[in-house]
Amino acid sequence: MKAQYYKINLNKASNRLDQFEAVRKKRRILTIGVFFLVVLCGIGFMVYKSLEMEKFIDQQEAELKSIQERIDQLEASSEFLSPEDIFTLANVTRSRLTWSAKMTLLGSTLPKDVAITELTFDDNVNTFVIKGISKVKADMKDLDLVMSIIDLLRQQEEFVDDFSEIKFQSSQRIKHSEQEMVKFEIACLLKS
Repeated sequence: MKAQYYKINLNKASNRLDQFEAVRKKRRILTIGVFFLVVLCGIGFMVYKSLEMEKFIDQQEAELKSIQERIDQLEASSEFLSPEDIFTLANVTRSRLTWSAKMTLLGSTLPKDVAITELTFDDNVNTFVIKGISKVKADMKDLDLVMSIIDLLRQQEEFVDDFSEIKFQSSQRIKHSEQEMVKFEIACLLKS
C-alpha cells in the first residue's frame, strides 16, 4: 500500500483574514475615491454655476448701462418728456377749450341780420370779446337788441358751458351808406 500524504494549511485562518482585510481596504479606497469624485464634481458644478451667474450679472450690468445712457440721451434731447410735462399736457387736454366748436355754434345761433366783425381773446382778464353789427329794428331799442343776442347765446348750453358769464360790453348806433346799424360788443368771461 501506498502511503497517502495530506497537506494541512495551518495559515488558512490568517489567509482568510488577509483576504478580508484586502477587501475592506479596497472598499475603503473605493469609498474614499467615490467621495472625492463627488466632491470634485460638486466643486466643478459650483464653479460652472458661478461663471454662468457672473456672465448673467455682466449682461445685466451692460443692459443697465445702455438703458442709463439712453435715458441720459433722452433727457438731454428736446424729445424728453418729464412726468410733470405729461401731467401738464393731460390737464391742458382735459381743460382745453375747443374754439372751433364755439365758432360753429356762434355762427349757427346768431340771427341772419347780425354780422360778426371781430373776435378777440384778452389773456389778461380771460375774456372772449365778440364785436358785431346788426340792423336797427324799429320795434326794439339798441340795448334790447344786444340783450336779445346775449339771450340767444345763453340758451346754447354747449356755448356757455366754458364761460362763467356773458355780459353786455357796449353798443353804439352808426350810419353806413344811408343805413343805420347797431355796433355792439359782448364779453364772455372764461371759467377759471
